[in-house]
Amino acid sequence: MTTETTIAPVVKTLSVGCSPAHAFATFTERIADWWPLRTHSMGAEQAESVRVEPGIDGRIVERLADGTETVWAYMLDWDPPKRLRFSWHPGRDCSRTQIDEATEVEVTFTPEGDGTRVELVHGGWERLGERAATARGNYDGGWDPVLDLYVQAASH
Repeated sequence: MTTETTIAPVVKTLSVGCSPAHAFATFTERIADWWPLRTHSMGAEQAESVRVEPGIDGRIVERLADGTETVWAYMLDWDPPKRLRFSWHPGRDCSRTQIDEATEVEVTFTPEGDGTRVELVHGGWERLGERAATARGNYDGGWDPVLDLYVQAASH
């Protein structure tokens, strides 16, 4: 008899002083303006840009100075300006057929007063096997500086 351990998702909730449409567009269309490529990418110093391709067939792609591209994620749900959900596997070559080996990130954009509540839920850690607990711990702290930059960008 096997017992599957469930690992709690990383949940980050923040407020931005803009509409859900602006918050969603900042997260997707303007990701290259705020994502910290030097510290949160595969290419580090060689990383040139990152982009989100819209729609269910979209990807999140990092481009290096030499033109090499690395896929970080595949869009699983795309519902602007309310929500997006994507596989998450930077540094691992997970094609669409290997999606069960990736974690998942869901980001929701909910009107709240004069602004928007943005909630990021990163789960599916069990798929990483023995690396799960360490990976979850790294992302729990790792999302904070990334989302701080997002909040700054969304305010403009």
